[in-house]
Amino acid sequence: MNETLHTETAQRAMQAVQHEGCSDARIILMHNDEDTIQVRNESLERLQHATSTSLALNLFIDGREGFFYTNDLRPDALSRFVREAVQATTLLHPDETRTLADPSRYYRGDGLGLDNCDSMLSAISPDEKISLARRTNDQVLGCDHRIICAETHYSDRLHSAYTLISNGFEGYEESSHITLSTIVTVSGDDGRHFMDGWGETRIRFRDMPSEGVAPIALQRALRKIGQRPVRSGNYTMIVESPVAGSLLAPMLAAMNGQAIQQRTSFLANRLGTRVGSSLLHIVDDPHIPGTRGACYFDYDGVATQRRILFDEGRLTTFFIDTPYGNKLRMAPTTQGTHHLIFRPSDKSLHQLMSDYPEAILVTDFNGGNCDPTTGNFSYGIEGFLLNKGEIVQPVSGVNITGNQLRLWESLVGVANDADPWETELIPSLAFDEVAFGGK
Repeated sequence: MNETLHTETAQRAMQAVQHEGCSDARIILMHNDEDTIQVRNESLERLQHATSTSLALNLFIDGREGFFYTNDLRPDALSRFVREAVQATTLLHPDETRTLADPSRYYRGDGLGLDNCDSMLSAISPDEKISLARRTNDQVLGCDHRIICAETHYSDRLHSAYTLISNGFEGYEESSHITLSTIVTVSGDDGRHFMDGWGETRIRFRDMPSEGVAPIALQRALRKIGQRPVRSGNYTMIVESPVAGSLLAPMLAAMNGQAIQQRTSFLANRLGTRVGSSLLHIVDDPHIPGTRGACYFDYDGVATQRRILFDEGRLTTFFIDTPYGNKLRMAPTTQGTHHLIFRPSDKSLHQLMSDYPEAILVTDFNGGNCDPTTGNFSYGIEGFLLNKGEIVQPVSGVNITGNQLRLWESLVGVANDADPWETELIPSLAFDEVAFGGK
């Protein structure tokens, strides 16, 4: 769906909103084209194409805020949808803090191109995408007698959105996202099955590697054979880059305005204070061209900006949107992260592993939880026991326990292996004296 059609439909909806007597509204018209392919061993098991166009309507009437969605964009249906949405919003409980953003904070369209959309993606034939998935899967079939199953998934998404806000914002954005991943299941000598995978993401189809994904998945699955618990105790924990974001997620969630206002954040009173070691240095930079998550404005139309989230261990900001800024009587900042960058070191993962005489490399988290109020956590993990950087045994059936603040205070090492194609560039991380519960 092109920008002109986005504009015309959204403006027609805004006219209908104003005709119903509502002066404050946000309209986002979104269009998505998506392909999904699944190859299992030698069979093509899934081939799906989905196209969707939807309109999100956010109304503000006398302190009442309503959210509504529709994919029926015919003129008569759209008018009826708006009329019923206005009527429904008037029934809601009023909350005077729910308002549109201050127009002075809106993005004014003065940024350069972000180069984060593959305009040729829709021209790539299904056969070429299927061929990429098949070739990827074929790279491991028959190369090891322990392979039970190899399954490759391909998916892509071409997204565009036009935003129109009644008090002075208009913006258009588009992006693309392609993923190729393989999961391999193997059999160990004891009859147990072990599974692992690997994936790559890109913005452009032609940048997707045609080799390497499936062999890495196979290697990761094979090295799990013989997994068993380690003895309980405190170990240096090294968290591999692909899963390090899971460990950071509770910290980011605790910085959200809703959690702070509802007193479910263990960081509520820590703004401006030290909450981690000096190695905890994270920037959110949404203005880097050619990166996933790059954007000039957020859902509210507010201009994004480069922000330091953690400055050498010190918490420097919260994620405060307009309503929660009003509730907390704090200046609004932003709704959340866009393109996260954890400051790397000059060390590879192997060099980081070699820094410690004994450590456990965590390659996956298997369930568990973190209490958002206290920061106390318990997670199941898989990985490897290391001695001077070399693998001693594969590990499973082990939990780690602790507290988020104490954990990040114990951050002692950072690698340089973050995937530049992800929205969160978090390298492998090392933590000292983490409690592992095993045998």
